[in-house]
Amino acid sequence: ARQRLGEYEAALGLWQRSRTDAESRGDHARSARIARKMGLACFWSGRFEEALAHFDAGLLAATRAGEDAERAQIQLNRATFWQTIGKPREAESDLSAALETAQRLGETALLARAHRALLFLRAFVGPPEASRAHGERALALAEEIGDRNVMWSAHWGLATLAGLTGDGDAAMRHVKQCEQLADDLGSPLLRLYSDEIAMQYAFASGNWDEGIALSERTIATARAANQRLLLPRLLVWAAQFYTARAEYDRAKQYLDEAWEIGVARAARGRPIEVHSQITVYAGLAAYYLALGEFARAVEIGEQGLAIADRTGYVVWATYRLIPVTAEAAFWKRDGERAMHLRQRMQDESERLGNRLGLVWAGAGDGLIARLNGDFAAAAELLRTSITDLEKIPWIYDAARLRRWLADVLIRTGNQEEGIKELRKSHEICASLGAKVELEHAREMMKTLGLRLPAREGVSGKRVAKLTERETDIARLVSERKSNKEIASALGISARTVTTHVANIFSKLGVTSRGELADRMREGAATT
Repeated sequence: ARQRLGEYEAALGLWQRSRTDAESRGDHARSARIARKMGLACFWSGRFEEALAHFDAGLLAATRAGEDAERAQIQLNRATFWQTIGKPREAESDLSAALETAQRLGETALLARAHRALLFLRAFVGPPEASRAHGERALALAEEIGDRNVMWSAHWGLATLAGLTGDGDAAMRHVKQCEQLADDLGSPLLRLYSDEIAMQYAFASGNWDEGIALSERTIATARAANQRLLLPRLLVWAAQFYTARAEYDRAKQYLDEAWEIGVARAARGRPIEVHSQITVYAGLAAYYLALGEFARAVEIGEQGLAIADRTGYVVWATYRLIPVTAEAAFWKRDGERAMHLRQRMQDESERLGNRLGLVWAGAGDGLIARLNGDFAAAAELLRTSITDLEKIPWIYDAARLRRWLADVLIRTGNQEEGIKELRKSHEICASLGAKVELEHAREMMKTLGLRLPAREGVSGKRVAKLTERETDIARLVSERKSNKEIASALGISARTVTTHVANIFSKLGVTSRGELADRMREGAATT
């Protein structure tokens, strides 16, 4: 129970007492199980050297006891450790042995966990079809035996795979299942990992106010639960909102903290979590790109790509790192590097079947065509990329490309259509509060002699629109219903209601249920 709550020190103390008792009795089977639990406690709190020592001790004890199933389970846990520190070959070795044991023993629960672990490995090293097949198999087996923990992690792995490869609809379908299972299990830690994907989807889909509110709550919870393994990524995902809104001090504060937790450990010779490390490099590269420090962005991006190459985690590179680095190289006028990165994006995405990566490659072609003066080709390529990004959906990036589409359309003589695209880009960025890109659009409008629209959304004082579900909840809050009563009325969990209420407060700028009731009576919140 302590471990599931993230109270790792307290959990380790209890485990050690039990393990000492097992060893004094010569109970190797029990000692193996406890060593595995201790390895997990150390793993989730970022103490990787200790985690490996416990897993190795558990394997030895399981072998002495002749406990093949327990040995296979420890191999699965150790494989996750190997994946985390960037050693996929060692992970695959452990996973192959564990899968063979599970098949030989015919244990459904163990087999489900083996497929779940293979889902995660293949999600990051490819191919995605293999990852998806393992995930669906794990989910089917877990549902067969009613193992909700494995069901949750299979949905989470499939959501991660969908997000990395640009299938937004599938990502959110699996996240909704994760949220429900986390609530059913009463696990705040599982909810944290579900919220991580929801944060990224909020940024991509343009729900920035909700995404920022969710980010701040999730970061606070992760800190309180000592989730040092997850925290660096959460900080980076939050920083992307603040970077795009030109809140640079806040963004850099989060990125510096993520660097210290997720990267600086490596300089001190300690194993680190590679997923977070690559993400931190991508976040910093995007930050320097927004500042216009293109050489620094390229330098940071190349460092991150070297880690992705060394570990084989190329999916992370195609997700954000290559596009950001290539764009910085483009603005640095380093055409050779930009072309190399664009070709790499194309090759890796085709090999992995990565839909999002192929869209980025097409966008890169459009920008390169524009740089080379082939404006007609650039317009066609950019228009296609915008359409594809909005389908995923990646709303902000599509809006950024609209400004460049406007530029090339005007250069081809189609000024009316170009101005239309520029105004659309401005409108979207204003609604998001995306100040960096908004100012670029306004500068372009000034150059063209256009009348400047108002900066709606940038001040944070715009009138927010609530979703249909949020409107229902706000109405029930104004009727003095408790979260529990609202949950019962709408057929959702009380925790989900709490999340919606927090989002409503953030959107409308209110701080109490009474103030929300007043706003509802004024009719300020509309669907």
